[in-house]
Amino acid sequence: MPATPALSAAEFKRIQSVVTRALQGVDRITLGRQRRVAIERKLDGSEVTSADRAAERHLRAVLGQHWPDDAILGEEYGGTLARSGRSWLIDPIDGTSSYVLGIGTFGTLISLLIDGHPVYGCIHLPAMDETTYAAVGHGCWLRQGRTRPRAVTVAAARRYGQADVGLTSYKVTDLGNPTGPWRLSTLLPAVGRVRLVGDCVQYALLCRGELDGALDPKMSAWDIGALMVCVREAGGYVADFGGSDKDLLNAQTFMAASSKALIKWMAKALTPTG
Repeated sequence: MPATPALSAAEFKRIQSVVTRALQGVDRITLGRQRRVAIERKLDGSEVTSADRAAERHLRAVLGQHWPDDAILGEEYGGTLARSGRSWLIDPIDGTSSYVLGIGTFGTLISLLIDGHPVYGCIHLPAMDETTYAAVGHGCWLRQGRTRPRAVTVAAARRYGQADVGLTSYKVTDLGNPTGPWRLSTLLPAVGRVRLVGDCVQYALLCRGELDGALDPKMSAWDIGALMVCVREAGGYVADFGGSDKDLLNAQTFMAASSKALIKWMAKALTPTG
């Protein structure tokens, strides 16, 4: 398998500078319209608002201005998951269900792929005024408010019985459907504590050692790209619910953990026996 491309320090710095400026525009849209937007439903039943669409248009415009030859795949306006060259994955509001309720646990996800490999990721939480970002070979960083960015890492490995695990949803699991393909009813009682944090926030918490694991049973490429880079560069591990870390951008499930042992245990607990 070819090695994942790495960005130079100068390119990482440039990308983060451009993304930071782009996110300032996104924040004006999302924070400015929260509690004042009409909610629509997509074909899959999920919510979408004018803020989602306006924020994605802004991101596309800024990224296109600086890297006009790069492809872009976004949640609201689509695109192609490119396997060659440079491409961006963007989710303007991850956690729209929280956003429309006026809750601050929503974020913006941005990642850069080179030849199909995620090399840069950003988890931006505007209502919390913090950003977690990373690039392959350059570690994972957290900026809170106006403080200087600091390097962050996952927590020391703990056994599953002491682990704090975040969960976004029970969809497509046996808790939502007795014939669901994944056994949350086996996993959740066995861990130390379950945190119903949800969406990208739980991965930002994992990157800085405040959670040991995180689970999402329904994901898309624009959700996964940024999370992969941030968690791995913070020293953690990622996989789908079956325990595979191959071709994760096409996975429909996603989980992360502070240790390889914990992620292997979670995959075993989730997978039906017999």
